[in-house]
Amino acid sequence: MRKTRWWTVTFFILSNVLFYSQALAQTEDTAQLKFNKTAVSKKPAHAYTVQEGDVLSEIINNLPGVTRKNISDYYRMTRELNPNITDFNKLYVGQKIMLPAKSALKTVSKKIPSAGSQAYRVKKGDTLIHIIRRDLRIKGGSQIQKTLLLIKSLNPEIRDVNWIYIGQVVRLPGGQMLAGSGKIPEVLLESEEPQMEETEKVTGKETVALPPPARLQVVKHVITQMNGIVTTAGNYYLPVSGTEQITIDCSVIPVVELDNQTIFLDMGSRSIDHLRKMIREYWSNFHLVRIYANDDVITTLKKIFNKTRNHEIVRAHKPVSVGTRPSLNVVVDWLISAKNAKTSPPTTQALRFVDANSNLLPRALVKYAARHSLILTEISSGKGLAEKPEEIYSLPPKTLLPRSSVRDFSYALLASLNIPVEKDVDVKVFDIKRDGYNLSLKADVAATYGGEKYLIFSRNVSPEFINMLQKSGNKLIFLSDRDVPAKNMEKILRGLNMNFTTGNFTFSGLEKNQPPYTLGFHGTRIKTEKEIYFVNFDFNDDLRGLMQETWSAGIIQY
Repeated sequence: MRKTRWWTVTFFILSNVLFYSQALAQTEDTAQLKFNKTAVSKKPAHAYTVQEGDVLSEIINNLPGVTRKNISDYYRMTRELNPNITDFNKLYVGQKIMLPAKSALKTVSKKIPSAGSQAYRVKKGDTLIHIIRRDLRIKGGSQIQKTLLLIKSLNPEIRDVNWIYIGQVVRLPGGQMLAGSGKIPEVLLESEEPQMEETEKVTGKETVALPPPARLQVVKHVITQMNGIVTTAGNYYLPVSGTEQITIDCSVIPVVELDNQTIFLDMGSRSIDHLRKMIREYWSNFHLVRIYANDDVITTLKKIFNKTRNHEIVRAHKPVSVGTRPSLNVVVDWLISAKNAKTSPPTTQALRFVDANSNLLPRALVKYAARHSLILTEISSGKGLAEKPEEIYSLPPKTLLPRSSVRDFSYALLASLNIPVEKDVDVKVFDIKRDGYNLSLKADVAATYGGEKYLIFSRNVSPEFINMLQKSGNKLIFLSDRDVPAKNMEKILRGLNMNFTTGNFTFSGLEKNQPPYTLGFHGTRIKTEKEIYFVNFDFNDDLRGLMQETWSAGIIQY
C-alpha cells in the first residue's frame, strides 16, 4: 500500500516537473518568436505574396491610401519592413514581402509653435527657394537653407522640400520668426537638402559663361560630336510599370544619351528631387542633373560627363598633336576623350575658348584635325559656337614628280623649278666637218641654268667621252636608278649649285598673327622666286592652300 502511494506521489511530481518544463519551453519559444516579429518594424504591416508579373511600383500603387504625396513614404517603409531584401528589382513569384498598412503613415510629430507664420497657396512655377527669395526677400545661401528648414518645421507634412504642388497651402515664417525667435528642432538640422552637383567651377579663359540657349547649343554640338544624342524637342517616356510611365518634356528637360547612359538636364534648376529619387531607384543608367543659370560651359559639361562611363573631360596642359606628315600642334583649353581607347571610340574633342577679338583657327586646320580623329570646337564668349568661314584658295594643280625612272624624275623636277629642260637629247662628241665623222651621245636630260648647260645621265659614260663633253662646255650630272629619289634630287641640286635645305620645318601661326598652332614636316626647301618644299608624302590640299596663302610656300610631292 505504502509502495503504491510512493509511486503515485513520484509520478505526480514527475508529471508536474515535465508539464512546467514544457510550458516554460513553450513560453520561451513564443517570446523568441514574438521578438523576431516585432524586431522588423513596429509599424502596422501586412504580408503580401508576389504574383507573376509583379513589380514593386505596381504593388505599392495598389495599396489603399497611396497618393502622389505619400508614395515616397511607402517606398521607404517597405524597405524598412524588408531588411532581408537587398534588391527590390529582383522579386520572384511566391516571395513574401511585408507592406505598410495605411495607419503606418500616422506618425506623431512634435508640434512647433507657428506664431507669426503666414499662409501661402502654391502657384504654378513655384518652388520653395523661389518663394523664399521672392516673397520673404532672402538672398544669402546660408539664410535660404535655414529658412527652408524653418518652413519644413512649420509644415511637417512636407517630406521633401523640393516637392510642392499647385494649390498646396504652405505656412511661411513671419518677420518675428525670421528674426530668430522661432526655434528649429535639432533633428531638422539634418534634414535632406536639395542635392547640388559637386562640380569644379572654372573661370577665366578656360571657359565662358553663356546665356542658356547658347550654352545648350554648345552642349548639343559637343555631345553630338562624341556620337551622342541630345533631344530638345518632343517627349521622352520612362516606363515605370506595365501600365505606367513618366513623360518628360524635352524642351524643358533636354535628354542626353551617351555611353549607354541617359542624362536628363534640369536646365531651370527646378525642385524635382522626387523624379531624381525615382530614377535612382528604378534605373542605374538614368540620371538627372541640375544645370544652374550661372553654370559656365565647362561646369555644365562636367556634370554631364561625370555620369558617363567611357568619356571624361580634363584640362589640356600641353598642345594637342595630330598627324605626322604634316604634324599639327594646337593650343587648346579642354580635352574630351575616351577613358579606355581599346574599348571606346578613339575620337577626341578639344575645346578652345576665344574672346570676341581673337582669331579663329583656319578651317583647313580644323578639317585636317577631324580627318585624324580630333574634333576642334571653338567657343566664343560672345555667341557660343564659333568657327572661321571656309577659306577658298586659288591653288595650282598638285605637282607630283614621277618616281618610275631617273630620266622622268629629273625632267619633272627641273620643270617644276621653271628651268628650261629637254629629255633624250643627242649631244655631238665628234663632228664630220671638224673630225671627219659624226659621234653623238644621248643624254637623259639636258637643262640650261645660270648660263650653263647641264647634262644628266643615268648610265656610265667612258672617261674619254666625259672629258670631251666637259671640254665642250657641258656640266655633267650622273644619277642611278638604284638610288632613292631624295638622293638623286640632292645630286641634281648640288650639281646645279642651287641653294637648298633638307630637314624638318615648322610653321607657327603666331608668327602670322594667327592662333597658337604649329605645322611641321620633313622635306627639302628650295628658294627660287618663292619657297618651294619637296615632300615624299601626300600633302593635304587644304593645308597646301594654307601654306600658299599664309607663308607663300609651294608644296611639290615626289
